[in-house]
Amino acid sequence: MSIFENTVLVDKKVSVVNVILRYLCIALAIFCVLVSIIVYPGILLVPAIIFAVFWYLLKIASQIEWEYTYIEGRLSFARIKAKRKRKNIAKIEMEEVVLIAPSTAHELYNYHNNNQLSVKDCSSKQPGAKTYEVIYKNGSGLGDIIFEPDENMLDMICNRNAKKVIR
Repeated sequence: MSIFENTVLVDKKVSVVNVILRYLCIALAIFCVLVSIIVYPGILLVPAIIFAVFWYLLKIASQIEWEYTYIEGRLSFARIKAKRKRKNIAKIEMEEVVLIAPSTAHELYNYHNNNQLSVKDCSSKQPGAKTYEVIYKNGSGLGDIIFEPDENMLDMICNRNAKKVIR
C-alpha cells in the first residue's frame, strides 16, 4: 500500500497596519536615539530600545505561513510563525469531511447561512488566490476552514473521496 502525501506551504499577506506600525517604530527609535545623542545624553535610550523590541515583535508577527498536509485520508492544517513556531490548527479525518469546494461554489451557501459554523481562515489573503473551503463535522456542530490547496493535493483527495470534492 503506498502512502499518499502532499504538503503545501502558503505565505500569509502582511497587513498594511503591520507595515505602518513597523515603519513608525523604526522612525521613533531613530528619533529617540538622535534626541538622546544631541539634546540630552541617555534620556531617551530606554524608549528607543522599547521601540526596537516592539518593531522586532511586529516583524515576527508578520512572518506567517500556513501548512496544509494530506496524508492517507487526513487533512492537517498548521500555522508557522517566523519559520520557527508551529501550531496545529486542525486535523481532520476524511470521514468527518462533509464537503470540499471552491469558496465561490453554490453548494456552500447553505453552510454560510449557518450561525453555528465556526470558520477559520488559513488562506494567504492574496487577491486572486483560488481558495477552497472544507466543511467538516466538529463535535456537535460544523467547522469551516478556508485554504489554498494546489492541484496535486486536490487530485490526491479526489482519488479517494471524489464524492466530497467539488472542483
